[in-house]
Amino acid sequence: MSLDVFTGLPGSGKSSQLIGLVSSAIARSRPVATFLCSDSPVLADRKGLRVHRAFGCRVPGLKCPLSHFVSTDEAIAILSRISSGTLAAFDEAHIFDAKIVKHWIEGSSRGVEVLVSAPSDPQLVLLRQQRFAETVFKLQCQKCGEKEATTFIAAPDTGPTMPLCSQCCDEMTEAAQREVLTLLEQQPPHPGEKAIYQPVDELAECAQWTIVRSDSKARADVMSRVIREAGLPEAVAPNLATYLDIGCNTGYFCDRIRRLGFYAEGVDVVKGDIKVARILDSFFRKGNNRNRYLPQDAYTYFESTQERLFDVTSAFAVFQWLMIQTTVERGITCLEWLFAKTKRLCFLEMGYSAEPQYRERLKTNIDREWVRRIMQEKGGFAEIRIFDAKEQGLMFGRDLFVGIKDQLPAAGSLHAQTESRANQQTISRDQMRTGAITSSTSALV
Repeated sequence: MSLDVFTGLPGSGKSSQLIGLVSSAIARSRPVATFLCSDSPVLADRKGLRVHRAFGCRVPGLKCPLSHFVSTDEAIAILSRISSGTLAAFDEAHIFDAKIVKHWIEGSSRGVEVLVSAPSDPQLVLLRQQRFAETVFKLQCQKCGEKEATTFIAAPDTGPTMPLCSQCCDEMTEAAQREVLTLLEQQPPHPGEKAIYQPVDELAECAQWTIVRSDSKARADVMSRVIREAGLPEAVAPNLATYLDIGCNTGYFCDRIRRLGFYAEGVDVVKGDIKVARILDSFFRKGNNRNRYLPQDAYTYFESTQERLFDVTSAFAVFQWLMIQTTVERGITCLEWLFAKTKRLCFLEMGYSAEPQYRERLKTNIDREWVRRIMQEKGGFAEIRIFDAKEQGLMFGRDLFVGIKDQLPAAGSLHAQTESRANQQTISRDQMRTGAITSSTSALV
């Protein structure tokens, strides 16, 4: 039985050691099968894995062929067919579902040399019920270079992780907190004041600040209930459920949905807000899944990612500003793109024309019926639920709309009005116009 497991902090050399062993086996003409998990949206975005079928590590130029970029179930099926004497190497193993562990054990018992790098905690619990060889990789703190690293942070600029000793981690966290508070105080729509658009629950200093959208928790609570009612994230297992927030601001909704077990992606044109979201994720928001935040305007993002779909999407108070800044048609195009990106649930809020800040500025009359009709005609939804602003305690009299691609049970205690499928239209992307958003949307009410 040959089952070797590499553990240790990110950047400690696990992948480089695995690549070295794989390369050595290939040089000796041994049969080799390497695996990475395609269930990760982050890995799935990497062209080197999808197209070139090779993976590397932090050592420049050190890489090896990737035999199988597959889901957990596909990896299990392939492993069951691998012959004795083959080296089966799994890098970033923590991305695979823990059910793969018994198949690693079974494969090793019939003569496959199984090599597992960076397993998850649930995988390790199962592995430790059997006998295996564990190599623990250690490294020094990257900041002080003196003490052994005991933890790590994911760099806010989406770069590599940084191993740290506890003292350096505390010092960097304090500096990050000061930076976030400074950035938040500069944030529109009230720069220079202790006012923020979304809650920042992670920092006690923000507890007394004015929150422009004080109904953020109420909206997130409705979203969580509907998501659970839809059976997510379990309904897409073993794949990782995915969430997209257009106009994400500082990532409040991305973090709330991530905690349900989702991969979350946020897009916002305000670079300062994206920077805050990334810092909060790196230092203060804890979880196994790291969110991704992109500083892009909505139109550009939609236009360049049309092939990517998400289980759940949302856009709150974004597209009416796009219509004011550009054209109503462009705003409708973005709505069509949002609906087309949605595999299961779409949460939408639109500012209504009757609100004081929009009077005589919007070139169309947006109200509850307008939003309901655009979702019904353009969304391809099986059901549309409308959560009344007053009943749900939502601000500015704005209702929360939910487009549902697959029929759910009756709304029940959620107190939502529903609309059945009608007048569906197929979106022709060839007919969609082009353009660009040039100023902030999500930072405005």
